[in-house]
Amino acid sequence: AGADRPRSAIKRSRFFYNDDGDRLVFLLKGPFHKRQLNYPVDVLVGTGVTTLVFCANMGSDQAYYPTRVASTLGWREVENTRRNPRFTHFNRLHEIGTMLRDRKIDVLGTVMRRAARHGLEFVPSLRINDTHFLNKVPPLEHPLTGEFWLKNRDLTIDGGALDFTHKKVREYRMGQVRELISGYATDGFELDFTRQPVVFARGTGRGKAKLVTEMVREARSLLDRKKRADGRPRFLIVRVPHKLTLCQFYGFDIGTWMTDNLVDYVVPASPDRYFQFHMPLGEFLDLAKRTGSRCRVVAGPDSYKASPSMYRAAMANFYSMGQRDTYLFNFFAARAEQREYYPFRDDDYALLRDLKSPVTLWGRPKHYMSNSWFPGSGVRVKEAGTAYRTDIHVGEDLAVCRDENILKSATLRVVMTGLQKGDVLEFALNDQPLAMADAKRDGMTFRFELSDQLPKLGNNQVSVIARKFASDMRPTMARVEVLTEFNITGVSTSAANSGDRRK
Repeated sequence: AGADRPRSAIKRSRFFYNDDGDRLVFLLKGPFHKRQLNYPVDVLVGTGVTTLVFCANMGSDQAYYPTRVASTLGWREVENTRRNPRFTHFNRLHEIGTMLRDRKIDVLGTVMRRAARHGLEFVPSLRINDTHFLNKVPPLEHPLTGEFWLKNRDLTIDGGALDFTHKKVREYRMGQVRELISGYATDGFELDFTRQPVVFARGTGRGKAKLVTEMVREARSLLDRKKRADGRPRFLIVRVPHKLTLCQFYGFDIGTWMTDNLVDYVVPASPDRYFQFHMPLGEFLDLAKRTGSRCRVVAGPDSYKASPSMYRAAMANFYSMGQRDTYLFNFFAARAEQREYYPFRDDDYALLRDLKSPVTLWGRPKHYMSNSWFPGSGVRVKEAGTAYRTDIHVGEDLAVCRDENILKSATLRVVMTGLQKGDVLEFALNDQPLAMADAKRDGMTFRFELSDQLPKLGNNQVSVIARKFASDMRPTMARVEVLTEFNITGVSTSAANSGDRRK
């Protein structure tokens, strides 16, 4: 039956904005006001965002809604809240949670109704096995620890996460899913398996994948039941690790979910918080094609360390790989100082327009970074005379931009570490040597202004060859970047100097 289900809910492109809800409860300053519950919606009105994905719980276990299954917000006072002064994070969580319960305020319902009023789709999101309560302080002292965990510590994996091998654990989480779909899934529902992806003991995920698939299948059935009742299609989103091999390792059988048409959107997202410029979206798209699924694939990178130009570059990459929608996760986290998230800054609002589509990204500055830019993951130059390479994906056809006279500049920047005085290096782009005489060097950073020798649309290789080592020390190519600037009036300096190539 699933394979015959119509897909009218996913015809158009969507711009998903994932909000974890923490700001409403304990990250804003000063006394709590009920009007704060409107902020998640109001700040998005007029932007490119079409769909508010709102976390239903703080973590996985403290609900932003009246629940019969999970714990209520700030359900217990712990030593940390008594120690800390008023309006610190932990104390505010307990204090405001108590106030919300006493006044019977439904946070999730309030946000849902506000979204409907202002024309935004609303999707509650459930983090399947969030483990923030295991960080920073012991779980017995942490205010995010839920009652179910405290009473069922024997049903956990080494490290403390709940073990979904146990039916009791799966039924507990599905009880929350049933509550949320029944009461709040006005447009769709999200199962978030990336915060955090560990649901089985290490190395056992592949053999237990059917247990998670049963959960996904029931969520799909619940959404279809609502559609039969009111005629309104509802989509199911799954956030999963960003590589199919990782999905298989953890026990997420994406192939079956696609084959059986259980999911409408698959959102690959790295469990690592560092911002991603290159995800293997192709393997997810190819899997959807092979299985005959009509689900859509949309990258959901985290925000950590990302500037506006980096966001534009990554989204251009994802669109060039075949993505049709946009998904922002933790966008607020790196955009402003702690507890000063509302409203967004002006450049943030510009981003919420720019990231909407390839059209809105056209002619906007971008900052691409190599796949190996993560700290500690650079490419070490071990031997003289050997080319060492790293990949960098560029999701915009810079040659077209140049020929249309809007490309103001394209700069390749290579950052080395461990470089010794007297080391002699040469660089190449896609096996074409770069003129070292034209390179601008600042310490261990080499910069090349590109004009005719531009990166191609798609994957590029930057290589370094050591012609001479001055010592036994060996340098590392730590980061490769391409930075682009534009002048969309069509009179860019670099284009004018090189001539109009369309003539």
